[in-house]
Amino acid sequence: MRQRRGAGELETADGVRVLVEESHALPLVDVQLVLRTGSVHDPEGLEGLTRVAWRLVRMGTKRLRGPEVEEAIARLGARLSIEVSTSYVAVHGAVIRRNLEPFLELVSSLVREPAFRATDLTQVRREMLAELVAMRDNDRALAGRAFRRFLFEGHPYGRPVTGTEGSLRRIRRGDVAEAYDRFFLARNMLLGVAGDVDRPEVERLVGRFFSDLPRGRVPKERVPAPKPKRGRRILVVDKPDRTQTQLFIGTLGVKAGDPSYYPLVVGNAAFGGTFTSRLMQEVREKRGWSYGAYSRLGSDRQRDAWYMWTFPGADQVVDCIRLELDLLDDLVGRGVSAGDHRFARRYLVHSHCFDVDTAPKRLEPRVDEDVYGLPSGFYQDYERHVREVTRNEANEALARRLSAKDVAIVLTATAKPLLPQLESLPGVSSVETLSHTKV
Repeated sequence: MRQRRGAGELETADGVRVLVEESHALPLVDVQLVLRTGSVHDPEGLEGLTRVAWRLVRMGTKRLRGPEVEEAIARLGARLSIEVSTSYVAVHGAVIRRNLEPFLELVSSLVREPAFRATDLTQVRREMLAELVAMRDNDRALAGRAFRRFLFEGHPYGRPVTGTEGSLRRIRRGDVAEAYDRFFLARNMLLGVAGDVDRPEVERLVGRFFSDLPRGRVPKERVPAPKPKRGRRILVVDKPDRTQTQLFIGTLGVKAGDPSYYPLVVGNAAFGGTFTSRLMQEVREKRGWSYGAYSRLGSDRQRDAWYMWTFPGADQVVDCIRLELDLLDDLVGRGVSAGDHRFARRYLVHSHCFDVDTAPKRLEPRVDEDVYGLPSGFYQDYERHVREVTRNEANEALARRLSAKDVAIVLTATAKPLLPQLESLPGVSSVETLSHTKV
């Protein structure tokens, strides 16, 4: 194993990068095993395949079945979860210090020797289909899922990580094994260890449990840059008897590492990132249309979404859409005020201490830098980057990256009484409906 740029970075002979973040304040250790590829690699028609595969990993090896895995985790005083995103898969674990070695042995056996039993696949499919049905009772989840599909229509980012009813039923055991073998490669992996541990011990344990991993050429990610759909388009997720709506209004945002990233972070915080931001003031404080009103800036290897989220009553939703579109026009055209800019920078800098107050939290930006191929320190130098953003830089980035004309508007609502009003909104090019059972 060789050391890389600093004392907290190693690399195995197979090419697994290892990050170490020490803290001896508590006898706990957090572990992350990350694959740099995610659900965007699911074949068309087999959406949800990556998530199915990793849920099966969690269900046992050829020697351990699911209940035995759960018993082992509990016995070690540990927890273990798996996150599947568009661009990565992350195995998250935490364990008390004295059981780190047997815990890593368990994690290693799970990822090296997944059983992929047909009976487990049947169970996972049944559970994931049940989750899709249960989502029909969650208006926010319906609107959020439909929003991504609508905004990124025809692009891999619009395909659901959790799959669809049709795609989940098509997935076979052979599909799972093939996809897993294709991406479970040493040079596609990152291992992060944070907490009550030191570099020599990490080096020893990694050498014992994560050496001789599969080698091979990692498939290149061929995800094109998303292109905005022209016009202000509306999709109503039609659900009967809605007195309250869930509303998403958004456009394309920014990609990770974009020079506009930090100016947009500041601009977004000034507009809709705090409880006192302009979006909250206009929607909640002045008009009382929604208890909350927030904007969010996402980023990925390609441009992700920027959006506003509110939940007005059905009798106020059209006026709320009109107001938010006016606010977006003003944000792109005039930017944020000097006072809002100063407050946003101060808020972001002063609150950042809560993002780095533990070793696992300090590890996160280092992992993100690796996953997205960013220079070391891009996220770790957060406070400096934020402080350096001028108001002009924030406003120029908002005008350059966000569009007030090419906008996706998605709401969960009862469609029939709203359609004539929605069609009359300024700049609207189309209004569509989709049953909430088809999202």
